[in-house]
Amino acid sequence: MDTINWVGRRVPVPGLGELWSEAAGPADGPPVLLVMGAMNPSHFWPPAFVAALVRAGCRVLRYDHRDTGRSFVMPPAAPSYALDELVADALRVLDAWGLTRVAVVGWSMGGYIAQHLAHEHPARVSRLVLLASTPDHRPYMAATLGRPVPTDGLPGPVPGFLPALLSTATGARGRHPEDVAVQGWKVFHGGSHPFPAAMVREQARAALADGHQPLAAMHHALAVDRASPRTAWLPALRVPTLVLHGAEDPCLPLPHGQALARLIPGARLSVLDMGHLLPDALAAPVGDQVAAFIVAEKVG
Repeated sequence: MDTINWVGRRVPVPGLGELWSEAAGPADGPPVLLVMGAMNPSHFWPPAFVAALVRAGCRVLRYDHRDTGRSFVMPPAAPSYALDELVADALRVLDAWGLTRVAVVGWSMGGYIAQHLAHEHPARVSRLVLLASTPDHRPYMAATLGRPVPTDGLPGPVPGFLPALLSTATGARGRHPEDVAVQGWKVFHGGSHPFPAAMVREQARAALADGHQPLAAMHHALAVDRASPRTAWLPALRVPTLVLHGAEDPCLPLPHGQALARLIPGARLSVLDMGHLLPDALAAPVGDQVAAFIVAEKVG
């Protein structure tokens, strides 16, 4: 496996604490910002995916959201924050590294943040890659929070997903956090490739060793639930976009990715043999695909 040499940097958030960020790859390469999904630190980007970007000459930047990993944790009694705060955190990371314009790769909730960056700060985003994401999170949030799923839009999770997720949550008491993380990610797995249990366990072990507090990240769900869908303004985006979506995504079924590709002008859709989790078998080839899309701007 390729060795990734990360260089870390702390990013201040005035009055609250510091975000952890790190970069790898050549300093003069096309810059790429990786934005992780809800409730997970940046440890969960598959190493083979990151290594493919670095091999292609990209400067890869990743960071831990607030309430995850090595970044600050909000006090229990603090008011809940909005998705806008997470978008602002991404900008703080870019500014701290002196990056004015980057390709943004967003996974799930990270894709929501990436969409906002491209809409609200178009000069900062050169390319947009949306992995396992959606223009409208409301069906998923309604289902997971016990509300009726609207029947006039995108679908909610597939049958069986919510009972499996609930079983993982209710069975967490007394179990080792690594085991809970592996079981939780397995619920999001799909497609014909094996579930990468060993990789997920190692990522969870590293995250927990660095201080990740899984319960603190529940703030992300509240932030997403309060956010508006992006459907109204996505047609105004003017940034080259690649949409990557699993054919067997159990929480954001394929119509969510298809809707992104339909709403964003010129977007390209690539349907992958996976669920909501990028399996080990696809990490390197998908990384190569994303790298080719990003590097095309430099030579195109």
